[in-house]
Amino acid sequence: MVGNQPVTLARWCVSTDAAMQKCNEWVNAIKNVKELGPLAKDVRPAYKTNSNENDFSKMPVLSCVRADNVFHCMDMFDRNEVDLITLEAGQGYFAGRYHSMRPILAEKYDDTTDSPLEYYAVALKRTGGNVKLDQLKNKNACMPGIGTGAGWVYPIASMLKTRMIEVFECNAIVKTVTNFFNQMCLPGALNSFYNQFGNNPAKVCELCRGSGEEKCTSSDPHAGFDGALKCLNSGGDIAFVRHDTVSTNDPGNSGSYQLVCPDNIDRDIGDYTNCNFGKVPNDIVMTSGLKSDAYITAYKEFLLQASTWFGVRGAYKAQFSLFTSASVEYLDRKNVLFNDNTKMLVDVNDRDRYYTWIDKTFTENLLTLNLCPIDVVRLCVISDAERLKCERMVEVFRGKDIKPDMDCIMTKSSLECMKLLSTGDADLTMLDAGDIYKAGRTYNLVPIASEDYGDMTGRYKVVAAALKRNLRMTLYNLKDFRACHAGIGRGDGWIIPLNIYIETVQFIPAQCTIFENLGELFSRSCIPGALDKEYNPSGKPVNLCEACQGGGYRKCKRNSDELYYGTTGAFRCLTEHAGDVAFVHHLTVGDNTDGRNQAVWARNRRSDDYELLCKDGTRTHIENWANCYLGEVPGAALMTSEFVKPERRDIYWNIFSYGQQFFSSDIDGDYHMFDSGDFYSDLIFSDEAVRLIPVPLERQNYETYLGATFINQIRNLDQYQCVPVAGSGSFFPNLMLMLVSIVAFFVMMV
Repeated sequence: MVGNQPVTLARWCVSTDAAMQKCNEWVNAIKNVKELGPLAKDVRPAYKTNSNENDFSKMPVLSCVRADNVFHCMDMFDRNEVDLITLEAGQGYFAGRYHSMRPILAEKYDDTTDSPLEYYAVALKRTGGNVKLDQLKNKNACMPGIGTGAGWVYPIASMLKTRMIEVFECNAIVKTVTNFFNQMCLPGALNSFYNQFGNNPAKVCELCRGSGEEKCTSSDPHAGFDGALKCLNSGGDIAFVRHDTVSTNDPGNSGSYQLVCPDNIDRDIGDYTNCNFGKVPNDIVMTSGLKSDAYITAYKEFLLQASTWFGVRGAYKAQFSLFTSASVEYLDRKNVLFNDNTKMLVDVNDRDRYYTWIDKTFTENLLTLNLCPIDVVRLCVISDAERLKCERMVEVFRGKDIKPDMDCIMTKSSLECMKLLSTGDADLTMLDAGDIYKAGRTYNLVPIASEDYGDMTGRYKVVAAALKRNLRMTLYNLKDFRACHAGIGRGDGWIIPLNIYIETVQFIPAQCTIFENLGELFSRSCIPGALDKEYNPSGKPVNLCEACQGGGYRKCKRNSDELYYGTTGAFRCLTEHAGDVAFVHHLTVGDNTDGRNQAVWARNRRSDDYELLCKDGTRTHIENWANCYLGEVPGAALMTSEFVKPERRDIYWNIFSYGQQFFSSDIDGDYHMFDSGDFYSDLIFSDEAVRLIPVPLERQNYETYLGATFINQIRNLDQYQCVPVAGSGSFFPNLMLMLVSIVAFFVMMV
């Protein structure tokens, strides 16, 4: 009862044709019992009612709902389309953790009062087979299903602990195990949760015998413990099963099987207490964790009544047997709905949560399946806002069991992060293309993954945006206007714009005069970091930072403390009339106008209020960036140190590769890797990025990654900044470039 209303439905989720058939027979058996009228005295109902003993009106009505597999069933629980299911303990853990389900009853396999609700995980071979546990490399393995305690968690964890199976790739245990064995049948291994990238090897299912869509699922003839035994007899060398699998499924041929023991001594199948991988909690009946106590009570009473009627000594067992599966009737399947050796169902009592049903050993084995050659990876960030986003990323990645764990290290600048990576005191950092040059040449850092902005090239175009109403301004007459730059040293906010200033003869620089030239060109600017000693030893002129809006010590810092830092910040500088021209990415204007950015400063901005300034002196609408851009720049990259081996670099990449499967910006949720919220922008990653893409090993060096054209633009500016990159020597003005620029200027004026 729920209040005064009865619990009317008990929708049982089934994932095989055999289970559907048996479930429907169970439904009919209940109807027949109800039609029989008053019960004999020795078969009084366990189901309690408030009226006479044959009042069935308050009993939930059982119905059967077909799903493709047990994982599909779990999804249906999320949508409240089903109510009950029987799951093996390992699958029950998965259902509880990821689908908020809870156990309510457990199967009991003996008649002894208060006996432990557990069984042994063992390995079987055919008698006389040449199989030892320490010689399983390249053998054919049969497993009842991914995630099962006896068939997956316990045996694989044991082999990982003893280093029989070596882990070289994190977050890819199926690939690791598949590469260890030869052929396998591991039903469920191609389910999206265990195969997120679709790259689990095909041989994970080669021993499965299902046809069409049922192959390698819970409907496969070689799925389940009975199926694993069939698999063993059809080409398998070893099967990971329960200790009672033979007695339940093939009792007449018990002499045909032997146990494969951890101590490499073959034993009789009856000697499982001395030859096992551990004790696994019994299978459980589960329901949604959102069900009220009244629903839980109703389901328990209903199932206990069914056990009384149709159990081993049930009064109506002749009409229907709940705990047996006749092979002819159930499509040659065993253990349908419940295990065939179940004697009764019992209340789980206070172990009614998935994490209390499994024990400490089970939990330790689950953790072992997430073994990773690296314990922790340290990501270097450069502001408090980035640190907070990083710490949140650590939490959500950990919630998805993404290994290795991450840690966040905050320093005051990108340069300090480079230093930490070079000394091994940090492992990763995100750097703009301009910083990548310094990181590679001075600190021997290498890019392992690149931001992509939607076209899989990993590059973006730099454009100059201006208000449409400011018609007098072009790229050739910027004198005394105000400029918004993403930041000193960056590809978008420094390298491309300054080369344009020189190319269009906005000024003619001499050695070490670039900052003075900029101060004279613009009435004021916001160039975050322009007064930092590491970029500008003189710290002058101050008008390079006058347009910035960071408060107090945050003003003009080269990180998110400055509101106008980064490409989004530079556009904000333009929209808030702190500047007349902003050097941004080709997507920046569109991404922050017309309602696409809900931050207060961007909320009412219209894209048609802005135009682009072109290199030929014309202006055009913002969508025409392909014909009006100033230069192309490699995307920001995830950097590590050159001394990090390729195998370790792959592990670093996989953290973020897995992470973006769950937390990219187009996936529902309250955390997104490529979104910085409404107050900040471009924290760690660019908000315009849609994904990270791996950098091939042969391109993992700064020169190949950046390309000769972009590097030449960087080197052209070094001579004017007087902060040369180590090893670059002294530079003098490029007279030929200056001459060409002067000629170009006069040509445009004609």
